[in-house]
Amino acid sequence: MKEKNLTFNIVKPLLSISKSVLILCALLLACNGEVTKSIESKPKAFGKYNEIVVVADDTVWDGMVGDSFKYYFASAYPIMPSPEPIFDLRHFTTEELYAEPLRKELRTYIILADLSDFESPTTRMVTKDIGDNQAGEAMKNPKKNSTVGKNKWANGQVLIYLFGNSPESVANSITQNFSAATQRIHEHDARMLKQMTYARELNLGYQAKIQDYFNIELPIPADFRQVLLEEEEPLIWLRKDTKDAIMNLVFMKMPYKDKSQFTKKEIVAAINAYGEKFVDGEKPNDKMVVNEEDLPIYEYAAEVDGQYSVELRGLWEMTQSFVGGPFTANLITSKDGKEVILALSYVYAPGADKRDLVQQLDYMIKNIEL
Repeated sequence: MKEKNLTFNIVKPLLSISKSVLILCALLLACNGEVTKSIESKPKAFGKYNEIVVVADDTVWDGMVGDSFKYYFASAYPIMPSPEPIFDLRHFTTEELYAEPLRKELRTYIILADLSDFESPTTRMVTKDIGDNQAGEAMKNPKKNSTVGKNKWANGQVLIYLFGNSPESVANSITQNFSAATQRIHEHDARMLKQMTYARELNLGYQAKIQDYFNIELPIPADFRQVLLEEEEPLIWLRKDTKDAIMNLVFMKMPYKDKSQFTKKEIVAAINAYGEKFVDGEKPNDKMVVNEEDLPIYEYAAEVDGQYSVELRGLWEMTQSFVGGPFTANLITSKDGKEVILALSYVYAPGADKRDLVQQLDYMIKNIEL
């Protein structure tokens, strides 16, 4: 009996300990499950490139802050026959954002907050996100007016916070941070832009031709076709036709002569020579030329694969018909400095938006390997 009681006395605490261990394990597993859930349950962000979701109170968005933001971020993309914005904007208040879960799963956000408005839901959200110390510093120092976050509600998000201690300070933050914010968004969009540009498999035959004639590495999507190959020039013209647009890529190689080849005048002359010789419209003497009258031609110093380049952006048109569109031209120095390559891209898309098409062609040219 004593032995039985002893066994019972020993087993009982063991059972109690085992029960406690099981409870502890269950709690740990539950906690671990919560941690795993917090890490793994975030959805993948979705949406288009060139799109910004602006989170701001209506009082902020409808006033000088919103006007300043739209002036910069919705300004005209250079250069189009009809205006298209640099970014497409969508505005939500914080309440609207949280009212619909999918609104928190988009790719790119800019959050505007007047930190002096302590009753503002957006201010409270921003203060929580950036921390009391940074918010307090921003209230005292107008130069501390921005920060960047990632993956707040979904994986693959970028969030740019622009704030200040008054509406005027928030507007100043927009002005001061526009260039950096634009660059950050374009970097964030680069992967999606690449996916859109190379949505199809590659045409290895065209890629080999470009390598042979121009000594450049450039992947060519399979939905481009060859319009023209002039071996003596040398010149190759590739074209992609969609339901709404025609996208053109032209490469020309010329001996390097002197620095004058890199002037706007000489690059335009080279484009016009190509249009005069190879691009015919439906009417007699209908040729492609650069439009130098209706809108300016933008000129930039650039680099392609580390080599000096001059970039022009403008409009092309046909001389005898109402046909035209945007073009981008890059004159690039070869690695040995003995030749220059003119990479010309242009779009014809009547009645359709052209910005994204221009960017896809521009992405290809900017990623040439010499």
